[in-house]
Order: sequence, then C-alpha cells, then structure tokens
Amino acid sequence: MEMTVQKEMVGRQEFMATEEQPFHFVDSGLDNIYLVGIRYFKNSDGSLVAEIPAIKQLLRLIARDIVMSPRDLTGKEIRFLRKRLGKKASEYCTFLGIGAEMLSRVENESTKVSIQVQKLAKLSYCAFSEDSKLVECAKSILQSILEDMSVKQNKPKIVLQVDAHQEWHELPLAA
Repeated sequence: MEMTVQKEMVGRQEFMATEEQPFHFVDSGLDNIYLVGIRYFKNSDGSLVAEIPAIKQLLRLIARDIVMSPRDLTGKEIRFLRKRLGKKASEYCTFLGIGAEMLSRVENESTKVSIQVQKLAKLSYCAFSEDSKLVECAKSILQSILEDMSVKQNKPKIVLQVDAHQEWHELPLAA
C-alpha cells in the first residue's frame, strides 16, 4: 500500500486519510474501523499517531452502528459497548446475566456469543448510553426478547391417556 506524503517533518511524515487509503483505527479495539478525512503521522520508528477530532461523537457513532446492525455481535464489539458505557466487567455481567469468566471468554472471542447475550448487550447499551437515536432500536430489541420468551413459554401440549390395559397413547390436540 503506497501512501502519499503530505509533509515531512523531522522524524515523521504527515498523511491525509482518503477513501482510497483510509486510516485503520485500531485503537478502537475493533478490527473493521477505518477513518477518512483525518491527518495522521508516521514516526521514524514506524508508529502511527492520528489527530482524531470529536472522538466522543465518533465512538458514539461506532457504538450506534454496532447496536443497530442486524448481524451477530463479536466479542470485541461487546467489549467496545461495555467500555463505552464505562462499566467494569463485573458490573456488566449483571446486565448480561452471565458470570465474569464467561464474559471474559466472550470478549476474548474464545467462546461464541449467544443470541440472548447479544440482545442484552445491545439493549443495555440502548438503555444506559442516553443516545436518544436508539430509543426505537431498544423497543425493537425488547420486542424480540419478549417474542423469544413467549415462544419458549408456549410449548405445545402433549396429552397422553392411559387405556384399560395400562398402556399410554398420545391424544391428538384439538385445533
């Protein structure tokens, strides 16, 4: 990947992130965040330093995108949401209904994230982030959780009857 040098200063080069060559924002803790329109510097030791304006707004938009996405959450995304809420792992476990060890395995991506934990992570972010744009999203997630609970509670009845010979038979259910 070739970068266009904007300016060269003593021991470092200045670049502008473009659509063709976006800046990979690894400090977000996520693998898939790239920024355009910012200045960044490459030091003589190879390290990169970026000037990122309005960082709180940027992190809020990333979190909003994670919460509103229909795709499954990764452990890194759950960690990102937890950190955005400023919650310790031990405190966040109570929101998700899992133990600290399980949260650690989820965040380190050594175990798959259940659908229930994903929904609770998204819902907890909606509820505690105070992001007014997530109100409808929270309602949708809550409705989905309630539907899941309803399906689990409405298991079809199995009706069995014993006959005169002490043998059991399944009765057809009335529609």
